[in-house]
Amino acid sequence: MATNPNFDEISSSPPVWMGDYSSRESILPVPAKVNAAAFLAEDGAEAVVGAAGAAANAVSIPLKTVLKNKIPSGTTLTFNAATKKFATLTADAPAGANSLAVSAIPTALVEDDKATYAGVGKKRIPSGTLIGRTYAERDAGTGYGPADVTTPDDQIYLTARDIADADKNDDIELYRHNRTVKENYLPGWTGLATAVKNKIRALYACVKGVN
Repeated sequence: MATNPNFDEISSSPPVWMGDYSSRESILPVPAKVNAAAFLAEDGAEAVVGAAGAAANAVSIPLKTVLKNKIPSGTTLTFNAATKKFATLTADAPAGANSLAVSAIPTALVEDDKATYAGVGKKRIPSGTLIGRTYAERDAGTGYGPADVTTPDDQIYLTARDIADADKNDDIELYRHNRTVKENYLPGWTGLATAVKNKIRALYACVKGVN
Protein backbone atom coordinates (compact mmCIF):
# COMPACT_ATOMS: atom_id res chain seq x y z
CA MET A 1 0.00 0.00 0.00
CA ALA A 2 1.19 3.52 -0.73
CA THR A 3 0.55 4.73 2.81
CA ASN A 4 4.09 5.46 3.94
CA PRO A 5 5.83 8.41 2.27
CA ASN A 6 9.18 7.16 3.55
CA PHE A 7 8.70 3.85 1.73
CA ASP A 8 9.45 1.79 4.84
CA GLU A 9 7.00 -0.88 3.63
CA ILE A 10 8.52 -1.36 0.17
CA SER A 11 10.12 -4.76 -0.24
CA SER A 12 13.32 -5.43 -2.15
CA SER A 13 11.61 -8.46 -3.73
CA PRO A 14 9.86 -7.16 -6.86
CA PRO A 15 6.95 -8.82 -8.70
CA VAL A 16 8.16 -11.29 -11.31
CA TRP A 17 7.53 -8.86 -14.18
CA MET A 18 9.49 -6.03 -12.56
CA GLY A 19 13.08 -5.89 -13.81
CA ASP A 20 14.29 -3.41 -11.18
CA TYR A 21 14.22 -3.65 -7.40
CA SER A 22 11.21 -2.07 -5.74
CA SER A 23 12.79 1.02 -4.18
CA ARG A 24 12.56 4.80 -4.20
CA GLU A 25 14.52 4.71 -7.48
CA SER A 26 11.85 2.66 -9.25
CA ILE A 27 8.64 3.71 -7.43
CA LEU A 28 7.33 7.27 -7.73
CA PRO A 29 7.53 8.90 -4.28
CA VAL A 30 4.06 10.44 -4.49
CA PRO A 31 0.72 9.34 -2.99
CA ALA A 32 -1.63 7.89 -5.59
CA LYS A 33 -5.05 6.25 -5.64
CA VAL A 34 -7.23 4.32 -8.05
CA ASN A 35 -10.82 5.17 -8.90
CA ALA A 36 -12.42 1.96 -7.67
CA ALA A 37 -15.63 2.65 -9.60
CA ALA A 38 -13.70 2.41 -12.88
CA PHE A 39 -12.73 -1.25 -12.29
CA LEU A 40 -14.75 -4.43 -12.57
CA ALA A 41 -14.95 -6.94 -9.74
CA GLU A 42 -13.24 -10.32 -10.10
CA ASP A 43 -16.55 -11.76 -11.31
CA GLY A 44 -17.31 -8.84 -13.64
CA ALA A 45 -17.55 -9.16 -17.41
CA GLU A 46 -17.50 -7.06 -20.55
CA ALA A 47 -19.97 -7.75 -23.38
CA VAL A 48 -18.96 -6.51 -26.85
CA VAL A 49 -21.47 -6.87 -29.69
CA GLY A 50 -20.34 -9.04 -32.58
CA ALA A 51 -20.12 -8.20 -36.28
CA ALA A 52 -23.74 -9.14 -37.06
CA GLY A 53 -25.15 -6.70 -34.52
CA ALA A 54 -28.73 -7.08 -33.27
CA ALA A 55 -31.84 -5.47 -34.73
CA ALA A 56 -34.49 -3.73 -32.63
CA ASN A 57 -36.72 -6.34 -30.91
CA ALA A 58 -34.02 -9.02 -31.21
CA VAL A 59 -33.93 -11.53 -28.35
CA SER A 60 -30.34 -12.66 -28.90
CA ILE A 61 -27.14 -10.63 -29.06
CA PRO A 62 -24.00 -12.07 -30.67
CA LEU A 63 -20.73 -11.33 -28.91
CA LYS A 64 -17.40 -10.48 -30.52
CA THR A 65 -15.44 -12.25 -27.78
CA VAL A 66 -16.58 -14.86 -25.27
CA LEU A 67 -17.53 -13.75 -21.78
CA LYS A 68 -14.81 -13.85 -19.16
CA ASN A 69 -17.32 -14.45 -16.34
CA LYS A 70 -20.96 -15.34 -15.91
CA ILE A 71 -23.62 -12.61 -16.20
CA PRO A 72 -26.77 -13.56 -14.22
CA SER A 73 -30.27 -13.67 -15.64
CA GLY A 74 -32.19 -10.45 -14.98
CA THR A 75 -29.11 -8.24 -15.35
CA THR A 76 -29.74 -5.12 -17.42
CA LEU A 77 -26.75 -4.13 -19.54
CA THR A 78 -26.37 -0.53 -20.69
CA PHE A 79 -24.64 -0.21 -24.05
CA ASN A 80 -25.50 3.48 -24.49
CA ALA A 81 -27.96 5.19 -22.16
CA ALA A 82 -28.30 8.29 -24.37
CA THR A 83 -29.59 6.24 -27.32
CA LYS A 84 -31.59 3.80 -25.18
CA LYS A 85 -29.35 0.87 -25.98
CA PHE A 86 -30.27 -1.52 -23.16
CA ALA A 87 -30.62 -5.28 -22.89
CA THR A 88 -32.00 -7.41 -20.03
CA LEU A 89 -30.86 -11.02 -19.84
CA THR A 90 -33.59 -13.68 -19.75
CA ALA A 91 -31.15 -16.48 -18.89
CA ASP A 92 -27.75 -16.80 -17.26
CA ALA A 93 -24.91 -16.14 -19.70
CA PRO A 94 -22.10 -18.46 -18.52
CA ALA A 95 -18.39 -17.79 -18.76
CA GLY A 96 -17.34 -18.61 -22.32
CA ALA A 97 -20.72 -17.68 -23.83
CA ASN A 98 -20.65 -16.15 -27.30
CA SER A 99 -24.19 -14.73 -27.24
CA LEU A 100 -26.73 -13.29 -24.80
CA ALA A 101 -30.39 -14.32 -24.46
CA VAL A 102 -32.34 -11.13 -23.77
CA SER A 103 -35.79 -9.58 -23.70
CA ALA A 104 -36.68 -7.82 -26.97
CA ILE A 105 -34.23 -4.92 -27.14
CA PRO A 106 -35.69 -1.42 -27.75
CA THR A 107 -32.87 -0.16 -30.00
CA ALA A 108 -30.66 -1.89 -32.52
CA LEU A 109 -27.08 -2.68 -31.51
CA VAL A 110 -24.10 -2.55 -33.85
CA GLU A 111 -20.67 -4.13 -33.87
CA ASP A 112 -18.42 -3.03 -31.00
CA ASP A 113 -21.24 -1.61 -28.87
CA LYS A 114 -20.02 -2.40 -25.36
CA ALA A 115 -21.57 -2.92 -21.93
CA THR A 116 -20.13 -4.08 -18.63
CA TYR A 117 -21.42 -6.18 -15.76
CA ALA A 118 -19.61 -4.78 -12.74
CA GLY A 119 -19.88 -7.98 -10.68
CA VAL A 120 -20.29 -8.30 -6.92
CA GLY A 121 -16.93 -9.70 -5.80
CA LYS A 122 -13.66 -8.03 -4.81
CA LYS A 123 -12.06 -5.49 -7.11
CA ARG A 124 -8.59 -7.00 -7.25
CA ILE A 125 -6.02 -5.11 -9.32
CA PRO A 126 -2.84 -7.13 -9.91
CA SER A 127 0.57 -5.51 -10.02
CA GLY A 128 1.59 -4.76 -13.59
CA THR A 129 -1.84 -3.36 -14.54
CA LEU A 130 -1.68 -0.33 -16.86
CA ILE A 131 -3.64 2.55 -15.35
CA GLY A 132 -4.16 6.15 -16.38
CA ARG A 133 -6.01 9.44 -16.06
CA THR A 134 -6.25 12.81 -17.79
CA TYR A 135 -4.84 16.02 -16.36
CA ALA A 136 -8.43 17.18 -15.85
CA GLU A 137 -9.09 14.09 -13.73
CA ARG A 138 -5.87 14.72 -11.81
CA ASP A 139 -6.87 18.31 -11.10
CA ALA A 140 -10.31 17.15 -9.97
CA GLY A 141 -8.73 14.67 -7.55
CA THR A 142 -9.99 11.63 -9.47
CA GLY A 143 -7.99 8.44 -9.03
CA TYR A 144 -6.51 6.32 -11.79
CA GLY A 145 -8.65 3.96 -13.85
CA PRO A 146 -7.81 1.41 -16.56
CA ALA A 147 -5.52 3.24 -19.00
CA ASP A 148 -7.03 4.74 -22.14
CA VAL A 149 -4.25 4.62 -24.72
CA THR A 150 -6.33 5.82 -27.68
CA THR A 151 -7.73 9.17 -26.50
CA PRO A 152 -5.23 9.03 -24.67
CA ASP A 153 -4.82 9.53 -20.93
CA ASP A 154 -2.16 12.07 -19.95
CA GLN A 155 -0.67 10.09 -17.04
CA ILE A 156 -0.15 6.36 -17.60
CA TYR A 157 1.77 3.95 -15.34
CA LEU A 158 2.04 0.31 -14.36
CA THR A 159 0.91 -0.53 -10.85
CA ALA A 160 3.83 -1.74 -8.73
CA ARG A 161 1.87 -3.75 -6.14
CA ASP A 162 -1.29 -5.84 -5.94
CA ILE A 163 -4.49 -4.27 -4.63
CA ALA A 164 -6.57 -6.93 -2.88
CA ASP A 165 -9.85 -4.98 -3.09
CA ALA A 166 -9.95 -1.42 -4.43
CA ASP A 167 -13.28 -0.77 -2.71
CA LYS A 168 -11.56 -1.20 0.66
CA ASN A 169 -8.09 0.16 -0.10
CA ASP A 170 -7.51 2.40 -3.11
CA ASP A 171 -3.85 3.25 -2.42
CA ILE A 172 -1.40 2.36 -5.18
CA GLU A 173 2.28 2.60 -6.05
CA LEU A 174 3.36 3.71 -9.52
CA TYR A 175 6.30 2.13 -11.34
CA ARG A 176 8.56 4.80 -12.81
CA HIS A 177 8.83 5.18 -16.57
CA ASN A 178 11.93 3.87 -18.36
CA ARG A 179 12.46 1.12 -15.76
CA THR A 180 12.85 -2.50 -16.87
CA VAL A 181 9.72 -4.62 -17.49
CA LYS A 182 9.71 -8.34 -18.30
CA GLU A 183 6.73 -7.90 -20.55
CA ASN A 184 5.72 -11.54 -20.97
CA TYR A 185 5.24 -11.81 -17.20
CA LEU A 186 2.75 -8.94 -17.03
CA PRO A 187 -0.77 -10.11 -16.10
CA GLY A 188 -2.73 -11.15 -19.20
CA TRP A 189 0.05 -10.01 -21.54
CA THR A 190 -0.89 -12.28 -24.44
CA GLY A 191 -4.47 -11.02 -24.42
CA LEU A 192 -3.67 -7.30 -24.24
CA ALA A 193 -4.61 -5.13 -27.21
CA THR A 194 -1.73 -4.23 -29.52
CA ALA A 195 -2.16 -0.53 -28.68
CA VAL A 196 -1.78 -1.29 -24.97
CA LYS A 197 1.35 -3.39 -25.55
CA ASN A 198 2.83 -0.62 -27.70
CA LYS A 199 2.14 1.96 -24.97
CA ILE A 200 3.88 -0.15 -22.33
CA ARG A 201 6.85 -0.61 -24.66
CA ALA A 202 6.98 3.14 -25.28
CA LEU A 203 6.98 4.00 -21.57
CA TYR A 204 9.25 1.25 -20.24
CA ALA A 205 12.41 -0.68 -21.13
CA CYS A 206 10.73 -3.93 -22.10
CA VAL A 207 12.58 -7.24 -22.26
CA LYS A 208 11.49 -10.85 -22.47
CA GLY A 209 11.68 -12.65 -19.16
CA VAL A 210 13.13 -16.18 -19.08
CA ASN A 211 12.75 -18.93 -16.51
